[in-house]
Amino acid sequence: MRIAFIGSRGIPAKYGGNETFVEEISKRLMEKGFQIYVTSESNRFFEDEYNGIIRVHVPSIQGKSVTIPSVNDVIATTYLLLRHSKDIDVVYYVAPDGALSAIIAKLFKKKVVINPDGIEWKRLIKRSQYIPFYMIPLYLTTMVYMYLMEYLSCKLPEITVADSIGIKEHLERTHKVEDVVYIAYGARELLPPKFSKKEEIEILDKFRIKPREYYLTVARIVAENNIHLEIEGFKKADSTKKLVIVGNFNKKDPYTKYLFKLKGDDENIILLNPIYDKEVLGVLRKNCFAYIHAYEVGGTNPSLLEQMLFKRPILAYDVPFNKEVLKEGGIYFKDAEDLASKMEMLERGEFDLRLIKKTQIKRIKGQYNWEKVVREYGRLFKRFGGI
Repeated sequence: MRIAFIGSRGIPAKYGGNETFVEEISKRLMEKGFQIYVTSESNRFFEDEYNGIIRVHVPSIQGKSVTIPSVNDVIATTYLLLRHSKDIDVVYYVAPDGALSAIIAKLFKKKVVINPDGIEWKRLIKRSQYIPFYMIPLYLTTMVYMYLMEYLSCKLPEITVADSIGIKEHLERTHKVEDVVYIAYGARELLPPKFSKKEEIEILDKFRIKPREYYLTVARIVAENNIHLEIEGFKKADSTKKLVIVGNFNKKDPYTKYLFKLKGDDENIILLNPIYDKEVLGVLRKNCFAYIHAYEVGGTNPSLLEQMLFKRPILAYDVPFNKEVLKEGGIYFKDAEDLASKMEMLERGEFDLRLIKKTQIKRIKGQYNWEKVVREYGRLFKRFGGI
């Protein structure tokens, strides 16, 4: 069977959860005998291979509006199917923006799968708090548009996939659909046994931190991921640690500007640009005192799953999506004050870390391992019958 993944920015993963999912599932499906195509944002049309996966590079339109990915998906779908219509059986869109493009895929008589990802239109509500007043109408329009895309993501494809039970229930309840399939993500292994303890310390020294002496977050720097709550909570806490946040800080972005203003001249808060070296990122995750995950509106987040492999305490925002993933393997906070309190309690040793570690590993092995995920996708694609 031949599958095309559309809607990520491309592989190897350098940006976020969608790209991580596409890279990990593609290579595993390929090992099971599938032929895989992945569209990638570029500045011109061309094709190449990445570890046996056919990458179809398509010029992308860049902009601040979240509707731009819909345009990119239309271009990618049209180009891909004009060139490879006979070579592709199933088109899998990894975000709700692909709903418009799904119409094109249907015209080419392709089977369509859409994963609406998180509750995208709610992201705009959170982000609108940090934008200039004159941009409010654009954000409201975009919010309505994303709600429509979510609706179409449940109505147009043969199969709609949700990566969390919470998202599945939201789609079924909101859009009155009955056949949403739940398939989680797997946890990406980041740290092969390569570095000695001395080498790990040398890596940490470059960031002015020491083992077990910092809290860590690896995240997209957007309002709905509540990075501001982390900074506010840390500044309120009577902590002896540092706070390290790794993400795509854009100093022209209003929310990023707000975060730097919130940080002020506090040298114990370290804001780092994205780190694409998986092994360096693994060293940071492995040696943190605790990890903070303040995501609010997404489903299953790959960055959270990656952290669970390292068995460190995780302070998670108290929302159903995070509780679904972590269960008893998380320490939950409701606001900045509560986060500060939980930090102080953690540093005083008031939590059962053995239970936390045991639960995290149990969840990863039982629910979020890639072999299980690939088997479930195999069963899903078999539903298309005579392909």
